[in-house]
Order: sequence, then structure tokens, then C-alpha cells
Amino acid sequence: MRYMPHLKRALIGSAFAGAFFIAAPAAGAAEQPEPVIDSAGVVDHIRGELSSVGIETPEVDSQVTDAVDDALGQVVPQDLPQVPEPVTPQAPDIAQLPAADEVEEFATQVYDQAEVLTNPNPIGLQELTQPEFKPVQVDPNYVWRNDLFSKIAAGKPFQDFVLHRAPGSFFDAPRVPEESNKAMTEGKSLYGPGTPIYINDETMCTLTMAGTDADGRKVGVTAGHCAEVGDSVASADSWQVGPTGTVVSKNAELDYSVIEFGSDAEVTNSYNGVTAHGVGGTVKPGDVVCKRGVATGTTCGMTLMKSENIQLNQVCATVGDSGAPVFRNGQIVGAISGGYSPGNIGSSCITPLQGALHVPTVVTDTNVVIADMNRRGGVGAGFQLA
Repeated sequence: MRYMPHLKRALIGSAFAGAFFIAAPAAGAAEQPEPVIDSAGVVDHIRGELSSVGIETPEVDSQVTDAVDDALGQVVPQDLPQVPEPVTPQAPDIAQLPAADEVEEFATQVYDQAEVLTNPNPIGLQELTQPEFKPVQVDPNYVWRNDLFSKIAAGKPFQDFVLHRAPGSFFDAPRVPEESNKAMTEGKSLYGPGTPIYINDETMCTLTMAGTDADGRKVGVTAGHCAEVGDSVASADSWQVGPTGTVVSKNAELDYSVIEFGSDAEVTNSYNGVTAHGVGGTVKPGDVVCKRGVATGTTCGMTLMKSENIQLNQVCATVGDSGAPVFRNGQIVGAISGGYSPGNIGSSCITPLQGALHVPTVVTDTNVVIADMNRRGGVGAGFQLA
């Protein structure tokens, strides 16, 4: 099985510090400026925003901000890539679509105790985390934080806590929904579009959809690179129940896996505030689509290109979001496959403060997935949403 490794400190530092601290304007490739790092200015800006709503904070400690600047200097790259021109939607050009070796997978190995389970701390700002009085810990990848850095990085500086559920993501992740807790009290796990899943208790991905096949079996679909045939599947929202599904088939070329759920699983078309009204549909360049994943929650972006099997869009996704459903007009039109990084250039989407400044996302087209499941027969053929 291929795993997406944890984001390294240099990647976190360069991508995130670039979003916060690079003040110089973009220049041509031959005259790239050195990054201007001014954390004191950032903190002053934050103090100003807080003051505007009646919250007064102490002045900046220059020794602290100077130390932060020095630390950032160790991780921010000195040779910045040229900023690309805005992408204009265009007709499909299969020759321009990403090759397999240019797609960085968004599955994540989650139980590697040799490394931190959630966000590495490259610049030493995350200190006031996991206080004694905090929301209940659910599992090792359900980590609440209340330090200012984490809250600002999540785009929610005034929120009491933010939740991290995947390595390297600073997004405020989706919570465990009440409907999952209710099913768990009955000894069952609930699965629907966007449910976070554990594969063999070691890999975290997101479920694309759940329903029944022509023979009435309860089935689900996720990204193909997340699992191998025979792997067990458990809901990360009710992991206490244990494995309640098994991967029964996969198509590596189309990057999807089929899961057959057991008697301790329930399936639904509506999960954690997201409802799927159908599967498949037409997507063309220029269309805005949205996805729901465990690492980065709900994000939207424009479709850039489309081929028969895949879509390329600017929806934000990162490790843990593999398999996440992509919606248009309430229809599941795709599933997150990975990030398009030709030559490993670009940065992953790790904070909402990046906006659309991240690598494009590769999405498997669900029209093709459903057609292939029907062609193969067996578990999953004749799939219908729950």
C-alpha cells in the first residue's frame, strides 16, 4: 500500500510562513526577492483587529518576535518559485491532464507513533494546547487546540477551540456528528458521504458515498490508494465500535475502492450536515464544486479541466481527504484522489488563509466509477445511495 507521508517541517514552514510573512510583491523569475519576515508586524496587525472589537492585548515582546523571525529564517525557502498567472477555464485537453507520477496522494498513515499524530510545530508557536479543561478527547487524531497560532491558522481567531484531525492540516476539522454518536450507543457505526474512515487502523481517508447495491448489500466507496482488498474499515467517528466493513474490490487505475459493510454498520445519504441527492452529473471547466473531507472540512473551488475519467479543480484538500465526495448541485460528481504537483513544485492546502494558492486537486469522476462497478458486477454493482 502506498501512503502519503506526514508533511515535513520544511513544507509546513515554507507554505504557511509564505502565506503569513512574505511581504514583498511578486517579481519575475530572474529577480525573485528574499522573503521579508516580520512576525512583529503580523502580531501588531492582529492586535489592531482585536482592538477594533474592544479587546486590548499587551504590546509585542520584541525578543519573542525576533526569535520567531530567526526560526522562520531556517525554514522559509530563499528561492521562491515564480507566481503563476491566473488560470482561465478552457476546453478539455487530455494531454495537459496530470500523469500518474505527478499526483500526490491524500491518504495519511495515522498511527505512526514515531512521529507526531497532528500538526508538527515548525516555528515554536503552539504552546497553550490541550489544557486540562477541554472538550473530551475522542482518539489520538482528535486533537483540540486553543493557542492563538492554531486559531488564527484555522481562520477562527475568536473561537474557543479548533479541532485537528489529520497530520499537517491547520483547518478546523468537522466534529463527530450527533447521528454518529446515536448509532454508536446502539453498537453500530453510521456511514455516509464525508464520513472519516480508518483502514486497518493505520490509514485515514474519507468515504465518498454509502448505499446499497443491486443485491441489497450495504456498500461504500473511497479512494483506491487508501486500501487493498481484504483491509478492514472502521468509522473514525465511532472507532470504539471497531471494524464494520471490508474492502472487497478496487480499481487502481480509476483510484476507487469498494467497501462491503457488515451488520454493525448503517448507511445514509446525509451525514454531518452534508446530503447527497444523487451520484454523477455533468461538470465542465468553470463550474464551482465543493468537497467534504476529514482534514479540511468543506471547501469549494473552480473546475479547471475535465477528461473522461478525472477532473482537475481548485478545491482545497490535503492528507486525510482522499476519497472525499465532491459535490455540484447536490450530486456527488467526484471523489478526491490527490494533488497535482508536477515536478513536486507547489504547496499543499494546509490552512484556509491560503485561499486558492495551493496545488490543483485531482478528482475521480463518479460517472466512470459507477459505470465500472456495474461492468465488473459483484459487490457494488447497481449502486444506489441510501
